[in-house]
Amino acid sequence: MAQVSAKHRRAIIGSSIAGAVVILLGGTYLVGHAMTNGTLPARTTVEGVAIGRMNPDDAKAALENKLGRKVTAPITVADHDTRTTITPAKSGLVVDWNATVDRAGAKDSWNPATIWNTFHGGGPVPLQTKVDTKALETTLGGKADKFAITAKDATVHLDGARIVTRKAVQGRDLDVPATAKSVEAAWHEMKTTVPATVKRPVPDVTDKVVDEVVTKQLKPMLSGPVRVKTSRGDFAVTPEQIAKVTTITTKDRKITANTDTSKLYNNVIPHLGLGFTQPHDASFTLAGGKPTVVPSSVGEGIVEKDFTAIVGSALTRTGSQRDVSVPVKKLDPAFSTDQANAAGVKTVIGEFTTTFPHADYRNTNLGLAAKHINESYVAPGKTFSLDKELGARNSSTGYVDGWVIEGPSLVKEVAGGVSQSATTVFNAAFFAGMTDVEHHPHTLYFSRYPMGREATLYSGSLDVKFRNDTKYGVLVQASVTPSTPSSQGSITVRLWSTPSWDRITATDPKVTDKKPPSTITQSGKDCHAQGGSEGFHVTYSRQFWKGGSVAKEEPFAWTYQPTNQIVCQPAKDGKKS
Repeated sequence: MAQVSAKHRRAIIGSSIAGAVVILLGGTYLVGHAMTNGTLPARTTVEGVAIGRMNPDDAKAALENKLGRKVTAPITVADHDTRTTITPAKSGLVVDWNATVDRAGAKDSWNPATIWNTFHGGGPVPLQTKVDTKALETTLGGKADKFAITAKDATVHLDGARIVTRKAVQGRDLDVPATAKSVEAAWHEMKTTVPATVKRPVPDVTDKVVDEVVTKQLKPMLSGPVRVKTSRGDFAVTPEQIAKVTTITTKDRKITANTDTSKLYNNVIPHLGLGFTQPHDASFTLAGGKPTVVPSSVGEGIVEKDFTAIVGSALTRTGSQRDVSVPVKKLDPAFSTDQANAAGVKTVIGEFTTTFPHADYRNTNLGLAAKHINESYVAPGKTFSLDKELGARNSSTGYVDGWVIEGPSLVKEVAGGVSQSATTVFNAAFFAGMTDVEHHPHTLYFSRYPMGREATLYSGSLDVKFRNDTKYGVLVQASVTPSTPSSQGSITVRLWSTPSWDRITATDPKVTDKKPPSTITQSGKDCHAQGGSEGFHVTYSRQFWKGGSVAKEEPFAWTYQPTNQIVCQPAKDGKKS
């Protein structure tokens, strides 16, 4: 056998070793590929959970096992003692486990770098989530009422002379969008408690505002009686009397307390029993058929101006500084004898009479009306109100049931028939030249009244008002001649003053737009037969004469509705109704 050289032998050995290395590396590569195929990099973690070298299914299962409870746990939203919980999955907060594992990067590759990364690479991978912001805000919005507190102003009021206060309440409203962002952030951090984001509306009136009015105004005002010395004797104005006329008002976030010292004067002075006398205004009486002045009288006591100034200033002080002296003076009447004599109430400047058929209710109701109107005085510039002069008209004041207009029909009501006094007053004022402030003709026409030149009355809503725009006073005279079964009754109203015009007349009425009545058939015991009459529109004018000609003219107009004819018939069963 030929001998192999040493050099050749070394070559053979080297080739053998190289081949072995290749074979070894190839085997390792094959093994590495087999071990890393479809698995996650070795150092992969999600929220601290190690999932390296796992296949995707195992990794998903591991994540759901370790993190599932945390990401689905209820989240508590709290503000102080108010709490509510939401369920993430039902509120638009969901984890996508598949996407998370996909993000970790499990791969099937022959690339050596990929195989190497699978063995030695990887790192933290964030959870992949799906957030439905609208759903989250809807959930929180449905729970907003739990957090809602209506802001309430601080208040103060008086219970007698006791000061009663109530603290302000700060409001609270859940800021849904801001709270939703906080919940989302907390969920991503797997926190189960989130501070609610709230708005806290401030009350308009704070405790400080109330404390200020209490300290600076109410406490001094009610600190004790105001002790008043006079030449006729002493008296005290008590805290209770002060409180009774004190009004507490809130405006522009401020509170003020105001004591009406004029009311305090009227509440205190008449009841002192110190021998004070009240003045009496002059008035007029119609005894003997003509106006006669009833003289005024002077009183003696405390003048309101002095009381309000002196006692009013003491209300801001305390202790002995609430001791004051008020002078006793002569008290002049508001309307003196001289003023009454100069008022010019001398002659009749306007007069009107209306008649009425016999009815006991008319005698009663119109008689009471005339009594209340009679000797009413209307000073220059003042307004006469018939409704005010008559006062309450009910059974307790002596009025009885009578017929009144209701829509197109007549019905019975207490004080029925009193509106005739309205027509009579209106016409007397009309011909006296008084300024017409308010009057309302009837909806239906009654032939005993002048067309259009009449008025009705209803307590609190329909009135007859005239203003005395002359320089003279006006005295109202009213009287009733009762009706009898054989004669009509009448009511007369006269206005006494000094004429400002030569005479006042009314033009003849012009009638247009006539409308026929309807016929209504009724049955039953409450049916009252009624004749019908047509409706129409009427116009006329009031003329003011001076120097033999019309100096000015004032137009009037009204539309009457037809009066329904009501026919009463027996009930359909034939029985007497």
